[in-house]
Amino acid sequence: MAKLDTAIDEWVQSKIISPEQAKQIRDFEATRPENAWVLSGVFALGALIIGIGVISLIAANWSAIPNIAKIIGDFAILIVLAGLTVRASVHNKPLQYEAWLLSFLISVLASIGLISQVYHTGGKLFQALLLWAAITFVPMFASRRFLVPFLWTAAFISSLAYAATESNALEMIFNDNYAAIAMTLPLLCITLAAVTHRLSATKSHATAAFRIWALISGLLALAAAELREFVGHGLDYGMHSYTPAYVLMATSVVATLLNRQYRKLQKILLLSAMGSFLIPFHLVPPHLPNHEMNSSLVHATLTVLTLGATSLFLASIKERRLFQWFLFFLGLRFLILYFQAFGGLATTGFGLIISGSLFIGMAVLWNKYRNPIAAWAERWAA
Repeated sequence: MAKLDTAIDEWVQSKIISPEQAKQIRDFEATRPENAWVLSGVFALGALIIGIGVISLIAANWSAIPNIAKIIGDFAILIVLAGLTVRASVHNKPLQYEAWLLSFLISVLASIGLISQVYHTGGKLFQALLLWAAITFVPMFASRRFLVPFLWTAAFISSLAYAATESNALEMIFNDNYAAIAMTLPLLCITLAAVTHRLSATKSHATAAFRIWALISGLLALAAAELREFVGHGLDYGMHSYTPAYVLMATSVVATLLNRQYRKLQKILLLSAMGSFLIPFHLVPPHLPNHEMNSSLVHATLTVLTLGATSLFLASIKERRLFQWFLFFLGLRFLILYFQAFGGLATTGFGLIISGSLFIGMAVLWNKYRNPIAAWAERWAA
């Protein structure tokens, strides 16, 4: 609201709007639920503190509580939280609805741990998290805000990454090939975003969460792919470890081509980004002379192509904030390339002066031209 208040004051001083209109705008923005993110955070924090308090109270008297009483009490808590969630939904209280829904999801995970402890079922953490994700997918999908799907997706993706290294079944596929795991996760998020988009008749926060985590995990994978000790031995694990990524890539390509909301140029940009994302995990040219320099240049070029295509795609779908973030990462990669190219010279006295000047110049240009660049990219990709 601070930026909006400043802008409104400037509009009033420039006589673009009247003081009465300024008051109406402020009143309208203050009542919009989307702007109550601070209150949403307070509700979520309160729900978490209550949950921790209940757990602490039970833990202090754990040994004195019979097992049957633990199970009954646990299910009673779940029923109460589910009832409060439904009640908040019926009475159209969105913030309370999200707070109780988040509390319910956390309690489901605690229930899985409780049942495992009472009945000594054993198992590993990733198994509990994957079971929790399967049980809570529908309630998460019913969320009306971004926070709950974002946290659910973070837990789900983390548990999958953990399972890929600990599960006997998945370990046979990935063979501890962390490059293949890193390559697979963003493509899985893209596929799940397409699936949830198909399942939802309206704009889905679950779809948005999967798309955001596709971008986040994709950035992490790109960074990891540029570490030669991470990728340089990728082919030693066997190409079968990349099979899940290939399947998901094919699914993502088909979903992109069949998406009627994307125009031809948008599809080309998205497919180009996915293609240049995959190549670094396989192109390690040890047979070339001056291998280290060639490998760094190949990886840097492909990273720049991926970031560039992704940023233009985000601009074309009017995701200006994400476009600006990816444009920032693109500029940052060019700066890193500068340090790679000049090596030790960049850390000398003159090199540090030039480097510092580049950082300041980048910040000034970024602050001055980010909105015009975003507007140009939106027009170009339209």
